Amino acid sequence: MTKTTIPYLLERAAFKYPEREAIVSEEGRWSYAQWEARSNKRAHALARYGIKKGDHVATIFLNGNQVLETYLALMKLGAVIVPLNVRLAPKELHYIVEHCEASAIILSHEFKSVIEEIRDGLPRVRQYFMSGGDMPDDMIALEEIYQGEPEEGPSVEIDENDIACILYTAGTTGRPKGVLLSHKNCIWGAANIALNIDLRPEYRVLLVFPLYHAAAFIILVGDLFLGCTNVTMRNFDPRRVMELIGEERINRMTSPPTVWNFILQLPDLDKYDTTSVRSISSGAESMPLETKKSLLKLFPNAALGETYGMTESAATITTLDPGEVLRKMASVGKPFTNVEIRLVDEEGCDVALEEVGEILARGPNIMEGYFKDPEATAATLKGGWLYTGDLGKVDEEGFLYIVDRKKDMIITGGENIFPREIEEILYAHPKILEAAVIGLPDPEWGEKVHAVVALKEGEKLTEDEVKDYCREHIASFKKPKSVEFVDKLPRSPAGKVLKRILRDRQEV
Repeated sequence: MTKTTIPYLLERAAFKYPEREAIVSEEGRWSYAQWEARSNKRAHALARYGIKKGDHVATIFLNGNQVLETYLALMKLGAVIVPLNVRLAPKELHYIVEHCEASAIILSHEFKSVIEEIRDGLPRVRQYFMSGGDMPDDMIALEEIYQGEPEEGPSVEIDENDIACILYTAGTTGRPKGVLLSHKNCIWGAANIALNIDLRPEYRVLLVFPLYHAAAFIILVGDLFLGCTNVTMRNFDPRRVMELIGEERINRMTSPPTVWNFILQLPDLDKYDTTSVRSISSGAESMPLETKKSLLKLFPNAALGETYGMTESAATITTLDPGEVLRKMASVGKPFTNVEIRLVDEEGCDVALEEVGEILARGPNIMEGYFKDPEATAATLKGGWLYTGDLGKVDEEGFLYIVDRKKDMIITGGENIFPREIEEILYAHPKILEAAVIGLPDPEWGEKVHAVVALKEGEKLTEDEVKDYCREHIASFKKPKSVEFVDKLPRSPAGKVLKRILRDRQEV
């Protein structure tokens, strides 16, 4: 009986669409038949070097054919991929490689120096495979070892419940946690996308998200699920994004709000051909209303949706149907077909409509747990439900609204204040590029509202002007008591604002 796994999706796509372009990168173009054959050859070679089912293998690549072929080769062997975030510092990478108990590292030559810097402290890592560049004597040349290997798939029994990957969280609240996602979790996440988002087999999908990020990984699995074309970018460049859209006739792309903001800041946006784009969406954090309005103007033929999810849910919890985007602009939509949600109070009891509660999610896409962290797993997975740590409310039509992160709620003078409400006001200011609101200790009120603001290029604002602007739009007790101006907000590679860094900076 055929097991529904990620390698099976590639095998099926290669059978159904052998000549269809599967991968487009700066290095070339490959069909689905070629992707399948090259991944099989790579799998046989890695097996010859001792990589086997259950091994944890860390990878560090920029987007492109090398990472896609490597991911599938490892999963064909039943190995567990651990994608490393290319933006992390050496100490952070060292922690993840050690924590995940990787037995091998596969890297692109751009990251040779950072891996060499940490390798002495990685006693578990037996082998280092490198793609491209000048090959050190103590590393194995990835491209050379699979020459002459068979193009048929390896005979490894893989079950849908086997772990496919360990994706590490961004560590927004401390040490990153390793999220265990099975093949089943990932494929149900992909099925959610295929059922509820405008994604079709003939679509050419631009992968802007880096592939070590949960959203990008599940988008990739969704593309495999349907047989779409993956157009990859090694590095994000807003101008190049707009050029690629026209050159490659891109039909769909999704990006976090910060990426969309960078694109919207480009001059002469009307000179780019965006007519091919049929579907756009956002993830990682809620998109400000002003950004949504601007995107609808930039992509006149596209439907705009918004997805709410997290690494622990294979990036899929709710989605806003494009048909509702103008009517429910502040909502993140309704649960995906294969997801259920609840909102509960501190005692775990369901809250009423329009009342704020913690968002819980349940479905076959929800993670198996955190690697080597039973306490965090038990605190997050309770009674079959994922406790997201996000606060939200549901209206009478069943649409979900994210109010804020539970840990970010500010209590001042006995009043609960949700930073996102203030941030929405700030984002609407014509001179403000991005903003974050945090609570800081206050001897009189317990906490005070503190706004951190980055201005658009060439613009000027004073602290009093920001406060006065907020006072015009929200209750006086919610307005910022202090305002800090920065060049840019600290963000995780997923695009989420790192509020812990903003808080820590105030304490120094």
